[in-house]
Amino acid sequence: MLQIIFLVIGLCIIVLALSFAFKRYARLILWSSAITLFAGTLLLVGIGVINPIDGDNTGSATFWGTIITLISGAALAFCAEMMKEGNKGKINKNGNIVTPVSEEQTADIDASVVLSGTLNTELAKKVFGKAIEAGYMEEHGSHYKWKESKVLLAYMCGRIYCGDYPERLKMETKTYWKFGMELFPDAELCTLFDTSDIGQSRQNRKDLTVPKNFQKIDIFFE
Repeated sequence: MLQIIFLVIGLCIIVLALSFAFKRYARLILWSSAITLFAGTLLLVGIGVINPIDGDNTGSATFWGTIITLISGAALAFCAEMMKEGNKGKINKNGNIVTPVSEEQTADIDASVVLSGTLNTELAKKVFGKAIEAGYMEEHGSHYKWKESKVLLAYMCGRIYCGDYPERLKMETKTYWKFGMELFPDAELCTLFDTSDIGQSRQNRKDLTVPKNFQKIDIFFE
């Protein structure tokens, strides 16, 4: 009886050691061992090689050896599934467990604003960051949400991407909006801010006075 118990325990220890050594194939090893114990034991009982109930004697070593072997197989299968739940990740080519990004983290990544193409400049990152800190705009999903007038947004974007600038002429009390030489990326900015006609708002003020609160925007460029 003890010999059978120690034999089964020894086999289980060997299987667990192999699973630990080959993490990439741990579940395969555990499940293969479990199925082998189950199928092998049942097959031996079925063809009569093992007779666990010899003369209706359920207290024999053969009977308990069979039961222990089946329980051990079930335990290995249970360990295989527990390993799957415990890891909650995939194993890379090096055998290391890689924790996947959760759905919530993925949503956060997908929702973050990304400046691409012509919009991705150091000046844009600097000014947008300061505008967010000042409460003029905020991230809203994968877009920016502007909280002030559209013409003020056009003024800020014109300064960022076109080189626009405010100019106060001599003998004048008003400050005028002067356009730079670069093209205004209207379509890209409308997509970025999830709005329309930013470029038109800018064009309507060409060589006219700067919008209200323009000084607060100018501070972002200092």
